[in-house]
Amino acid sequence: FSTVDVMEAMKKDTGRDLGNMHVDGGMTANNFLMQLQADLLGVDVLRARMPEATVLGAAFAAGLAVGFYKKLDDVKDMLRKAGGWESFPAQMNFNDRMIEYTRWKDAVNRAMDLNQFETGTEDPKKGSSATSLAESKKPSSQAVAPKAAPAPAAAAPAAKGKKGGWKFW
Repeated sequence: FSTVDVMEAMKKDTGRDLGNMHVDGGMTANNFLMQLQADLLGVDVLRARMPEATVLGAAFAAGLAVGFYKKLDDVKDMLRKAGGWESFPAQMNFNDRMIEYTRWKDAVNRAMDLNQFETGTEDPKKGSSATSLAESKKPSSQAVAPKAAPAPAAAAPAAKGKKGGWKFW
């Protein structure tokens, strides 16, 4: 979903709908990830078929910047001839996408809110420094986080598997 946040920021900054997303690089080899990105973004994700598309793209961008290539369409035509793109069309409907995105934003906001707690100090003679609900509502500079549960005693040994290896569950 962080990709959705980036795309939304780009739309806001440019005032334009950005359309398809062209991708290349190592992570793009994962078909599941490419389909997930398409579904979450609600746009087609186009993966370059050429493995060195990142380097080639940088060279084309430099060539356009210095006037070596005259038109962007010339570069796009060369890319098409070099193998083009594999398309991952968005399949998730808008309502499902918005439900999932809303859940993501809520989770991020709740996680960011955790910084209101500070580490408490313990007095071995008095026990833990647990706080009441009222104390936890104080501004972050005064709040004290409750003590975490003590670590369990040494765990029981793992069961031995049928083939002699250790089985952990």
